[in-house]
Amino acid sequence: MSSDDARDGQAGGRDDGSTTSQHGTPMAVDIAAPPWTRRALTLFLAGPVVWFAHFMFVYVVAEAGCTGGGTGLRLLDPPVPTVVTLAATAVATVACAVIAWWEYQRWQADRRPLSAEHADVVPESDDPQIGGALAFTGFLLAVVSGLSVLFVGLPAAVLPAC
Repeated sequence: MSSDDARDGQAGGRDDGSTTSQHGTPMAVDIAAPPWTRRALTLFLAGPVVWFAHFMFVYVVAEAGCTGGGTGLRLLDPPVPTVVTLAATAVATVACAVIAWWEYQRWQADRRPLSAEHADVVPESDDPQIGGALAFTGFLLAVVSGLSVLFVGLPAAVLPAC
């Protein structure tokens, strides 16, 4: 049986449109990612997402409070932008610190050697990427994001928002 026969639905091949491409494999291929990949990538990107959300929130509040003249925007008149900026900075800094701690723990879990009595025990997690370079890079991203949050928010403590 040649691959052309299998593609055409002859000699045992399936002709139900389940190929991965026009000339791909003659059977359906499961391309769903395992759950640990989504978890690892979510943690990897969590620090920059927190920084971006903090930056946009602080920017919108400061812009609305300092330049907005509408009726609803009067609620954001100074000193509200300063207070909101400092509060958002505290929350985002704590979030980045928690993410960095979590990634550090994942990275260190990969570096710890197993003791002799636990060498034959399979870990409970099916996550082969529990540590390694992705966790270390996520840790560094969370630390840099935390510093960026501080650099964006701390000037509000000494400078007027408007």
